[in-house]
Amino acid sequence: MIINLENRWGFHYHANMKTYDSKRPTLFPLHIRTAYADVLSRLQDVQASHSMASLNSCSLIVKRVGGAEYVYAQGRMADGATRQVYLAPHDDAGEALVDRFRQARADAAAEKSAIDMTAKALRAAGMMRLDAVEWRVVNALAEDGIFRVGGVLVGTIAYRCIVNYLGVRLPSASAVTADVDIAGKTIPVAIIPEVVCPQTALDRLEMGFSPMMEADPALFGSRFKARQGEFKVEFLTPLTGRNPAAGKRFEIRQLNVPAVPLRFLDYLIEDAVPAVALGRRPVLANVPQPARYAVHKLIVAKERGRGFALKAQKDLEQSFDLQAALETIDPESLSEAFEAARKKGPGWRRRIDAGQAAMRRRFGKPAGA
Repeated sequence: MIINLENRWGFHYHANMKTYDSKRPTLFPLHIRTAYADVLSRLQDVQASHSMASLNSCSLIVKRVGGAEYVYAQGRMADGATRQVYLAPHDDAGEALVDRFRQARADAAAEKSAIDMTAKALRAAGMMRLDAVEWRVVNALAEDGIFRVGGVLVGTIAYRCIVNYLGVRLPSASAVTADVDIAGKTIPVAIIPEVVCPQTALDRLEMGFSPMMEADPALFGSRFKARQGEFKVEFLTPLTGRNPAAGKRFEIRQLNVPAVPLRFLDYLIEDAVPAVALGRRPVLANVPQPARYAVHKLIVAKERGRGFALKAQKDLEQSFDLQAALETIDPESLSEAFEAARKKGPGWRRRIDAGQAAMRRRFGKPAGA
Protein backbone atom coordinates (compact mmCIF):
# COMPACT_ATOMS: atom_id res chain seq x y z
CA MET A 1 0.00 0.00 0.00
CA ILE A 2 1.56 3.28 -1.09
CA ILE A 3 0.82 6.39 0.96
CA ASN A 4 1.55 9.88 -0.31
CA LEU A 5 3.84 11.49 2.26
CA GLU A 6 2.57 15.00 1.70
CA ASN A 7 -1.04 13.89 2.21
CA ARG A 8 -0.20 11.63 5.13
CA TRP A 9 1.99 13.96 7.13
CA GLY A 10 1.09 17.34 5.68
CA PHE A 11 4.72 18.00 4.74
CA HIS A 12 7.81 16.37 3.30
CA TYR A 13 10.58 15.54 5.77
CA HIS A 14 13.24 16.50 3.25
CA ALA A 15 11.75 19.90 2.52
CA ASN A 16 11.26 20.96 6.15
CA MET A 17 14.39 19.94 8.09
CA LYS A 18 17.04 22.36 9.26
CA THR A 19 20.66 21.71 10.14
CA TYR A 20 21.46 21.66 13.85
CA ASP A 21 24.68 21.60 15.85
CA SER A 22 26.90 18.56 16.23
CA LYS A 23 25.10 17.40 19.38
CA ARG A 24 22.02 16.75 17.30
CA PRO A 25 21.58 13.95 14.74
CA THR A 26 23.60 14.75 11.64
CA LEU A 27 21.36 15.66 8.73
CA PHE A 28 22.36 15.29 5.11
CA PRO A 29 22.64 18.57 3.18
CA LEU A 30 19.38 19.94 1.84
CA HIS A 31 20.19 19.12 -1.80
CA ILE A 32 20.73 15.45 -0.87
CA ARG A 33 17.47 15.29 1.06
CA THR A 34 15.70 16.96 -1.84
CA ALA A 35 17.22 14.46 -4.27
CA TYR A 36 15.97 11.59 -2.10
CA ALA A 37 12.46 13.06 -2.08
CA ASP A 38 12.64 13.36 -5.88
CA VAL A 39 13.66 9.69 -6.32
CA LEU A 40 10.90 8.55 -3.97
CA SER A 41 8.27 10.62 -5.75
CA ARG A 42 9.32 9.44 -9.20
CA LEU A 43 9.39 5.79 -8.15
CA GLN A 44 5.87 6.20 -6.78
CA ASP A 45 4.74 7.75 -10.06
CA VAL A 46 6.24 4.86 -12.00
CA GLN A 47 4.52 2.30 -9.81
CA ALA A 48 1.21 4.13 -9.89
CA SER A 49 1.19 4.11 -13.67
CA HIS A 50 2.47 0.51 -13.79
CA SER A 51 4.35 1.63 -16.88
CA MET A 52 7.76 0.33 -15.91
CA ALA A 53 6.40 -2.94 -14.56
CA SER A 54 4.41 -3.66 -17.68
CA LEU A 55 7.09 -2.52 -20.12
CA ASN A 56 9.84 -4.49 -18.41
CA SER A 57 7.87 -7.72 -18.25
CA CYS A 58 6.09 -7.45 -21.59
CA SER A 59 7.17 -7.25 -25.22
CA LEU A 60 5.27 -7.08 -28.50
CA ILE A 61 5.97 -9.75 -31.07
CA VAL A 62 4.70 -10.42 -34.58
CA LYS A 63 3.70 -14.00 -35.38
CA ARG A 64 2.71 -15.54 -38.70
CA VAL A 65 -0.35 -17.76 -38.34
CA GLY A 66 -2.05 -19.39 -41.34
CA GLY A 67 -0.40 -17.10 -43.86
CA ALA A 68 -1.16 -13.83 -42.02
CA GLU A 69 0.76 -11.84 -39.42
CA TYR A 70 -0.58 -10.79 -36.01
CA VAL A 71 0.67 -8.69 -33.09
CA TYR A 72 0.87 -10.36 -29.67
CA ALA A 73 1.86 -9.15 -26.21
CA GLN A 74 4.25 -11.61 -24.56
CA GLY A 75 5.14 -11.46 -20.89
CA ARG A 76 5.83 -13.35 -17.70
CA MET A 77 3.00 -14.05 -15.27
CA ALA A 78 3.25 -14.09 -11.46
CA ASP A 79 3.69 -17.87 -11.50
CA GLY A 80 6.73 -17.55 -13.75
CA ALA A 81 5.02 -18.87 -16.90
CA THR A 82 5.32 -16.97 -20.20
CA ARG A 83 2.00 -16.09 -21.86
CA GLN A 84 1.01 -14.53 -25.17
CA VAL A 85 -2.11 -12.42 -25.71
CA TYR A 86 -3.44 -11.47 -29.13
CA LEU A 87 -3.69 -7.72 -29.75
CA ALA A 88 -4.29 -6.94 -33.41
CA PRO A 89 -3.57 -7.89 -37.04
CA HIS A 90 -0.15 -6.76 -38.23
CA ASP A 91 -1.56 -4.12 -40.57
CA ASP A 92 -1.01 -0.35 -40.56
CA ALA A 93 -2.93 0.02 -37.29
CA GLY A 94 -1.02 -2.88 -35.75
CA GLU A 95 2.32 -1.41 -36.84
CA ALA A 96 1.30 1.93 -35.29
CA LEU A 97 0.55 0.10 -32.05
CA VAL A 98 4.04 -1.46 -32.11
CA ASP A 99 5.61 1.98 -32.75
CA ARG A 100 3.73 3.55 -29.83
CA PHE A 101 4.84 0.70 -27.56
CA ARG A 102 8.49 1.15 -28.57
CA GLN A 103 8.30 4.89 -27.92
CA ALA A 104 6.69 4.35 -24.52
CA ARG A 105 9.39 1.85 -23.68
CA ALA A 106 12.08 4.33 -24.72
CA ASP A 107 10.47 7.04 -22.55
CA ALA A 108 10.32 4.65 -19.60
CA ALA A 109 13.98 3.75 -20.11
CA ALA A 110 14.93 7.44 -20.07
CA GLU A 111 12.97 7.99 -16.85
CA LYS A 112 14.57 4.92 -15.27
CA SER A 113 18.03 6.20 -16.25
CA ALA A 114 17.33 9.59 -14.66
CA ILE A 115 16.14 7.94 -11.43
CA ASP A 116 19.20 5.69 -11.36
CA MET A 117 21.57 8.66 -11.79
CA THR A 118 19.99 10.52 -8.87
CA ALA A 119 20.10 7.40 -6.70
CA LYS A 120 23.80 7.01 -7.55
CA ALA A 121 24.39 10.52 -6.20
CA LEU A 122 22.59 9.56 -2.97
CA ARG A 123 24.86 6.55 -2.52
CA ALA A 124 27.93 8.68 -3.23
CA ALA A 125 26.77 11.17 -0.59
CA GLY A 126 26.85 8.40 2.01
CA MET A 127 23.24 7.31 2.35
CA MET A 128 22.82 3.74 3.54
CA ARG A 129 22.65 1.08 0.87
CA LEU A 130 21.82 -2.61 0.73
CA ASP A 131 24.64 -5.01 0.03
CA ALA A 132 24.62 -7.03 -3.19
CA VAL A 133 22.69 -10.04 -1.83
CA GLU A 134 20.19 -7.97 0.14
CA TRP A 135 19.50 -5.84 -2.92
CA ARG A 136 19.01 -8.82 -5.23
CA VAL A 137 16.44 -10.34 -2.91
CA VAL A 138 14.55 -7.12 -2.13
CA ASN A 139 14.53 -6.13 -5.80
CA ALA A 140 13.23 -9.55 -6.88
CA LEU A 141 10.42 -9.39 -4.34
CA ALA A 142 9.57 -5.83 -5.38
CA GLU A 143 9.43 -6.81 -9.05
CA ASP A 144 7.06 -9.63 -8.09
CA GLY A 145 4.73 -7.01 -6.54
CA ILE A 146 5.24 -7.81 -2.85
CA PHE A 147 5.18 -4.17 -1.77
CA ARG A 148 2.49 -3.19 -4.25
CA VAL A 149 0.06 -5.56 -2.53
CA GLY A 150 0.84 -4.43 1.02
CA GLY A 151 4.05 -6.19 2.04
CA VAL A 152 6.17 -4.21 4.52
CA LEU A 153 9.93 -4.51 4.89
CA VAL A 154 10.85 -4.80 8.58
CA GLY A 155 14.03 -5.53 10.51
CA THR A 156 17.55 -4.19 10.01
CA ILE A 157 17.22 -3.57 6.26
CA ALA A 158 14.04 -1.57 6.87
CA TYR A 159 15.89 0.45 9.51
CA ARG A 160 18.51 1.51 6.96
CA CYS A 161 15.74 2.59 4.62
CA ILE A 162 14.05 4.54 7.43
CA VAL A 163 17.29 6.37 8.24
CA ASN A 164 17.59 7.47 4.61
CA TYR A 165 13.91 8.41 4.60
CA LEU A 166 14.57 10.78 7.49
CA GLY A 167 17.66 12.17 5.79
CA VAL A 168 19.98 11.61 8.76
CA ARG A 169 23.19 9.78 9.56
CA LEU A 170 22.80 7.44 12.54
CA PRO A 171 25.58 5.24 13.99
CA SER A 172 23.22 2.31 14.57
CA ALA A 173 22.33 2.12 10.85
CA SER A 174 25.61 0.36 10.08
CA ALA A 175 24.41 -2.93 11.61
CA VAL A 176 24.53 -5.90 9.24
CA THR A 177 22.06 -8.74 8.79
CA ALA A 178 21.65 -11.98 6.87
CA ASP A 179 17.94 -11.93 6.27
CA VAL A 180 15.05 -10.10 4.65
CA ASP A 181 11.91 -9.89 6.76
CA ILE A 182 8.59 -9.16 5.04
CA ALA A 183 5.53 -8.44 7.18
CA GLY A 184 1.94 -8.20 6.11
CA LYS A 185 -1.61 -9.15 6.85
CA THR A 186 -4.41 -10.38 4.64
CA ILE A 187 -6.17 -7.60 2.74
CA PRO A 188 -9.70 -8.28 1.43
CA VAL A 189 -10.03 -9.31 -2.21
CA ALA A 190 -12.34 -6.35 -2.80
CA ILE A 191 -9.42 -4.00 -2.02
CA ILE A 192 -6.49 -5.93 -3.53
CA PRO A 193 -7.60 -8.78 -5.80
CA GLU A 194 -4.06 -9.45 -7.02
CA VAL A 195 -2.08 -12.40 -5.65
CA VAL A 196 1.70 -12.52 -6.07
CA CYS A 197 4.11 -15.44 -5.79
CA PRO A 198 7.26 -14.61 -3.79
CA GLN A 199 8.61 -18.15 -3.99
CA THR A 200 8.72 -17.84 -7.78
CA ALA A 201 10.65 -14.57 -7.39
CA LEU A 202 13.16 -16.29 -5.09
CA ASP A 203 13.49 -19.22 -7.50
CA ARG A 204 14.42 -16.82 -10.32
CA LEU A 205 17.41 -15.62 -8.29
CA GLU A 206 18.96 -19.09 -8.63
CA MET A 207 20.35 -18.88 -5.10
CA GLY A 208 18.86 -22.19 -4.05
CA PHE A 209 16.19 -20.75 -1.77
CA SER A 210 14.08 -23.52 -0.24
CA PRO A 211 11.60 -23.71 2.66
CA MET A 212 13.22 -24.30 6.03
CA MET A 213 12.26 -27.23 8.22
CA GLU A 214 9.89 -26.13 10.99
CA ALA A 215 9.03 -27.71 14.33
CA ASP A 216 5.46 -26.55 13.73
CA PRO A 217 4.18 -27.87 10.36
CA ALA A 218 1.81 -24.90 10.14
CA LEU A 219 4.85 -22.65 9.63
CA PHE A 220 6.33 -24.60 6.73
CA GLY A 221 6.85 -22.25 3.80
CA SER A 222 7.07 -19.11 5.95
CA ARG A 223 10.89 -19.06 5.94
CA PHE A 224 13.31 -19.68 3.09
CA LYS A 225 17.06 -20.19 3.25
CA ALA A 226 19.62 -19.85 0.47
CA ARG A 227 21.64 -22.92 -0.46
CA GLN A 228 24.93 -21.33 0.58
CA GLY A 229 25.54 -19.19 3.64
CA GLU A 230 22.94 -18.19 6.21
CA PHE A 231 20.83 -15.77 4.18
CA LYS A 232 17.11 -16.15 4.89
CA VAL A 233 13.79 -14.64 3.82
CA GLU A 234 11.04 -14.70 6.41
CA PHE A 235 7.35 -13.79 6.15
CA LEU A 236 5.65 -12.40 9.27
CA THR A 237 2.09 -11.50 10.19
CA PRO A 238 0.39 -10.07 13.30
CA LEU A 239 -0.64 -12.61 15.93
CA THR A 240 -4.34 -12.23 16.66
CA GLY A 241 -6.01 -13.60 19.78
CA ARG A 242 -4.50 -14.38 23.15
CA ASN A 243 -4.23 -18.13 22.73
CA PRO A 244 -4.39 -19.23 19.10
CA ALA A 245 -5.14 -22.89 18.53
CA ALA A 246 -2.11 -25.15 18.37
CA GLY A 247 -1.04 -25.80 14.80
CA LYS A 248 -3.14 -22.93 13.44
CA ARG A 249 -1.84 -21.77 10.08
CA PHE A 250 -1.51 -18.03 9.57
CA GLU A 251 -1.40 -16.83 5.97
CA ILE A 252 -1.07 -13.60 4.02
CA ARG A 253 -3.60 -14.13 1.23
CA GLN A 254 -2.29 -11.70 -1.37
CA LEU A 255 1.31 -12.89 -0.83
CA ASN A 256 0.20 -16.50 -1.15
CA VAL A 257 2.43 -17.60 1.76
CA PRO A 258 2.06 -18.83 5.33
CA ALA A 259 3.63 -16.49 7.87
CA VAL A 260 5.12 -16.52 11.35
CA PRO A 261 2.63 -14.83 13.72
CA LEU A 262 4.16 -12.22 16.05
CA ARG A 263 2.65 -10.09 18.79
CA PHE A 264 2.92 -6.30 18.51
CA LEU A 265 3.50 -6.52 14.74
CA ASP A 266 0.11 -5.02 13.87
CA TYR A 267 1.15 -1.79 15.60
CA LEU A 268 4.48 -1.69 13.74
CA ILE A 269 3.13 -2.08 10.20
CA GLU A 270 -0.01 0.03 10.55
CA ASP A 271 0.02 2.90 8.02
CA ALA A 272 3.41 1.92 6.61
CA VAL A 273 5.15 4.51 4.43
CA PRO A 274 6.96 4.23 1.10
CA ALA A 275 10.75 4.51 1.12
CA VAL A 276 13.69 3.94 -1.21
CA ALA A 277 15.96 0.93 -0.78
CA LEU A 278 19.27 1.97 -2.30
CA GLY A 279 21.47 -0.58 -4.04
CA ARG A 280 22.47 -1.34 -7.60
CA ARG A 281 19.27 0.46 -8.54
CA PRO A 282 16.71 2.18 -6.29
CA VAL A 283 13.78 0.01 -5.20
CA LEU A 284 10.45 1.28 -3.91
CA ALA A 285 9.49 -0.53 -0.70
CA ASN A 286 7.13 -0.06 2.22
CA VAL A 287 8.62 0.40 5.70
CA PRO A 288 7.14 1.14 9.14
CA GLN A 289 6.60 4.71 10.22
CA PRO A 290 9.88 5.85 11.85
CA ALA A 291 8.21 6.78 15.14
CA ARG A 292 6.36 3.47 15.41
CA TYR A 293 9.60 1.63 14.64
CA ALA A 294 11.27 3.46 17.55
CA VAL A 295 8.48 2.58 20.00
CA HIS A 296 8.22 -1.02 18.76
CA LYS A 297 11.94 -1.54 19.39
CA LEU A 298 11.44 -0.61 23.05
CA ILE A 299 8.73 -3.27 23.32
CA VAL A 300 10.54 -6.13 21.59
CA ALA A 301 13.79 -5.41 23.46
CA LYS A 302 12.06 -6.35 26.71
CA GLU A 303 10.46 -9.43 25.14
CA ARG A 304 13.80 -11.02 24.24
CA GLY A 305 15.24 -13.69 26.50
CA ARG A 306 18.68 -13.55 28.14
CA GLY A 307 20.20 -15.46 25.26
CA PHE A 308 19.43 -12.53 22.96
CA ALA A 309 21.06 -9.74 24.98
CA LEU A 310 23.00 -8.40 21.99
CA LYS A 311 19.86 -8.19 19.88
CA ALA A 312 18.06 -6.41 22.71
CA GLN A 313 20.92 -3.92 22.92
CA LYS A 314 20.66 -3.32 19.17
CA ASP A 315 16.91 -2.74 19.57
CA LEU A 316 17.50 -0.13 22.24
CA GLU A 317 20.28 1.56 20.28
CA GLN A 318 18.08 1.88 17.19
CA SER A 319 15.23 3.27 19.28
CA PHE A 320 17.56 5.77 20.95
CA ASP A 321 18.95 7.04 17.65
CA LEU A 322 15.52 7.29 16.05
CA GLN A 323 14.03 9.07 19.04
CA ALA A 324 16.91 11.57 18.99
CA ALA A 325 16.40 12.20 15.27
CA LEU A 326 12.63 12.52 15.55
CA GLU A 327 12.84 14.90 18.51
CA THR A 328 14.66 17.19 16.09
CA ILE A 329 12.73 16.45 12.89
CA ASP A 330 9.18 15.55 13.87
CA PRO A 331 8.51 15.38 17.63
CA GLU A 332 4.74 15.33 17.05
CA SER A 333 4.89 11.98 15.24
CA LEU A 334 6.93 10.50 18.09
CA SER A 335 4.41 11.68 20.67
CA GLU A 336 1.57 10.26 18.58
CA ALA A 337 3.33 6.89 18.25
CA PHE A 338 3.88 6.63 22.01
CA GLU A 339 0.28 7.64 22.68
CA ALA A 340 -1.12 5.10 20.21
CA ALA A 341 0.90 2.31 21.81
CA ARG A 342 0.07 3.28 25.39
CA LYS A 343 -3.65 3.29 24.60
CA LYS A 344 -3.47 -0.43 23.82
CA GLY A 345 -3.42 -1.38 27.48
CA PRO A 346 -1.40 -1.74 30.69
CA GLY A 347 0.79 -4.53 29.26
CA TRP A 348 1.89 -2.25 26.45
CA ARG A 349 2.54 0.64 28.84
CA ARG A 350 4.59 -1.61 31.13
CA ARG A 351 6.78 -2.86 28.28
CA ILE A 352 7.28 0.64 26.84
CA ASP A 353 8.29 2.09 30.23
CA ALA A 354 10.66 -0.80 30.89
CA GLY A 355 12.22 -0.46 27.44
CA GLN A 356 12.59 3.30 27.77
CA ALA A 357 14.21 2.93 31.19
CA ALA A 358 16.65 0.30 29.88
CA MET A 359 17.49 2.49 26.89
CA ARG A 360 18.26 5.49 29.06
CA ARG A 361 20.42 3.45 31.42
CA ARG A 362 22.47 2.23 28.48
CA PHE A 363 22.54 5.27 26.17
CA GLY A 364 21.23 8.23 28.16
CA LYS A 365 18.34 10.51 27.25
CA PRO A 366 17.85 11.25 23.52
CA ALA A 367 18.81 14.81 22.57
CA GLY A 368 15.76 17.04 22.63
CA ALA A 369 13.66 14.61 24.68
